[in-house]
Amino acid sequence: MAVNHKIVNDIVNHVDSDNKSNWYVGIATNPTNRLFDDHCVDKEHGGWIYRDASNETDARDTEAYLLNKYHFKGDVGGGNHPTYVYAYKITFYTKQ
Repeated sequence: MAVNHKIVNDIVNHVDSDNKSNWYVGIATNPTNRLFDDHCVDKEHGGWIYRDASNETDARDTEAYLLNKYHFKGDVGGGNHPTYVYAYKITFYTKQ
């Protein structure tokens, strides 16, 4: 696996002490479209983060690691050639 541990640490530290199952993790080619258009995350007041993994393999492996080790919500996927790993806090207005 090509897990990017800097991204893992950034996301885990961003979530802090919140229950990881209250957060969704995914991968995308365009994280801002995915977060704000597809998942309806509030850009100004919602909890969200994304990081560039530089390549698809690292993004996919990092996503799988976060899902399996930390039990974030989400599933593996990500469309064509995703290089970004993102997370957002699940609320009543977000769409998984």
